[in-house]
Parts: sequence; C-alpha cells; structure tokens
Amino acid sequence: MRIAIVEDHAAERQLMAVMCAEYFKRTRDIGVECVTFADAESFIESWKDARYDLLLLDCYLSDDETATHAATGLDIARTLRRQNDDCPIVFITSSTDFAVLGYEVQASGYLLKPLNHDAFHATMDRVAAQLDTKTPVTHLKKHQSTGNAQSSTDAAWQVAFGNPAITMDRRLIAYALSSAHYVEFTFADGTCAKIRTNFSDVEHRLTVFSNFYRTARGVLVNFDYVSGISSNEFVMKGGKHIPITKTAVTTTCRKYAEYTFTRMRMED
Repeated sequence: MRIAIVEDHAAERQLMAVMCAEYFKRTRDIGVECVTFADAESFIESWKDARYDLLLLDCYLSDDETATHAATGLDIARTLRRQNDDCPIVFITSSTDFAVLGYEVQASGYLLKPLNHDAFHATMDRVAAQLDTKTPVTHLKKHQSTGNAQSSTDAAWQVAFGNPAITMDRRLIAYALSSAHYVEFTFADGTCAKIRTNFSDVEHRLTVFSNFYRTARGVLVNFDYVSGISSNEFVMKGGKHIPITKTAVTTTCRKYAEYTFTRMRMED
C-alpha cells in the first residue's frame, strides 16, 4: 500500500509515517510504503509517475496561512480530482475552518494539529473502510518520452490511453470493460484503473495484438489470462467470468483455440 504524506514540517512528516505504518500493520496486517514530501511541487512531480492509495495532506504547507504565492493542500487536491484520481484524501489542519472547503474535493477526513492518536485511529478506521472497496494502485504512470536504450526496449510493451495520457504495460492487462465514458482496465494482479477514454480506441489499438479479443459489446479480453471456458463465458485467472456474445461463441472459442495452439507451438 502506497501512502503519500505532504507536510512542510519534517518532524510531523515522520510522525505521520510512523502512525500510518503502525495503524495498517495492526488493523490490516499489511505493510505500507510512506513517501513524504515537503511541498506541493515535489509531490506533483512524483504523482506524475506513480499513484498513491492514500494522501495525507497539510492544508496550508506553510506557517503563514495568509500566503498566496505557494500552492496549498487544496490546490493539490483539486489537481488530483481534475485528473480523475479518486484516492482518499485526509487533510491535516490547525483550523476546522478548512473543513468546508474539503467538500469540493470529497475529502475523506480531517485531523487537527497537534495529532492525537485516538482521533488519528478513528479517522483511519473510516478511511480503511473506504480503501476496502478499492483495489491498490498499480502499473500506471504518466506518459513521457525518454531517449535511453533500456526505456526504448520497454516502450515496445507500453500503451497510453486518455488525456492526459496514462501509460500501462499491455502484457499486464487481463481485460478491459467499457463504462459510460470510461474504460476500466483490470491487471494481472487483480488491481484496476478507470480511465476516461473511448472504448473503440482501446479496442482498435489492442486487437492488433493476437492475444486481445473483443468477446462482447464493450468487453475486451487478453487470452493470456483466460483459464477456461464455461458455457458462454470466459473464466479468467482469478475467477472472474467474462461474457461472450451468444451469437459469437463458436467464433470466439475458435479464435482462443487458435491463439493457444500458436502460443504452445512457439514455446516448444
């Protein structure tokens, strides 16, 4: 689990990291990676390349609450929400006056300074319940070009969708489902990412590879993660059942058999 802590005071950053690690180890028996930042700019630069499951965010990021030149915690939250990042945000504040503004960015909670263990645990209990309904972030990074040879090799496996573009490794996409103006990608480890993009574009660009196939309207499957066929459904590794259009079951199963046979021959 990845947690970002944005706080301009080093001692408070460290305290929050310790409290988070202790809480999630005790209540969920999971390890956490706490990444700390002293200002908005350094956090945003990191966020461009990696997402977080939870964000603990100082409201003002400055001792001078009247300062207007520096980015605030609310500025960070607005940036994330504009980019469809729905990670839970907990604001750290010295004043309850900030709470009203938090409704704008769907804040998951508030903690008053100085931090109190009981209040921290009560807030984290609510956040943890919210996190239980989400899958951990993975495989995503902002699209960026690079000139070194290793990155060029890796780039052969990369695909980017959405605006701004979100890059992912196509080998790790198990299936993709259309959802209104979004496409929800599920990866090999069961994690998901919902990106605002056109499904027809995703289909057009992925089905040029023989392992991707549209099984039904708005449904795209990676044959590499199919474990079997049950009636008119693919059973994916992990147990998810993916529908196959009834009128196309024979054609779809033949395509899957052809792909599997070809792959087996290549592996011999």
